[in-house]
Amino acid sequence: MNRSIRWMLSLAMLAVALPAGAQDSDCDFDQAYFAKRMQQIAARHGGRLDATGTAIWKLRNGETITVASGGCVHYGTTVSLVYAPGASAPSREVAIDRLFATVSKYWQPAAARRLQALVRTGAYQTRTLDDGSTELVGSLDPGQGFSFEYRLILGKHEVRISWEEA
Repeated sequence: MNRSIRWMLSLAMLAVALPAGAQDSDCDFDQAYFAKRMQQIAARHGGRLDATGTAIWKLRNGETITVASGGCVHYGTTVSLVYAPGASAPSREVAIDRLFATVSKYWQPAAARRLQALVRTGAYQTRTLDDGSTELVGSLDPGQGFSFEYRLILGKHEVRISWEEA
């Protein structure tokens, strides 16, 4: 897992673990609202929350979907689709299409449409990670002086996207 994704997930886990008083004074976002929202999201389609507040769905075909969301200063979300054990990763196009279908169904259709449109423009940087995965990094707000990014990882065992917002 790359550093930026670990950072966003760490923020989400920290926000859930903070005592209520610390959440109120140190966080720009309502942590109680995040926790309740993630419970509602997990309940859709028969999911559950793990100890970190990540929503998890185990599908009948052996695949696993996870959604982590939260933050104190920046709001970040990561959606992943982990392929069934022993399954081969689909083609890049199929993996990306399946990822955005997952974002749409398990998170927000509007977020899926927005991210998919950005990826389709091809305005991203590509690099190969140490584990052989491909990372696509693009701006969520092209043209502005300060913008947030999305990171899409195409791996042998999973495909995931992370993005942050103000």
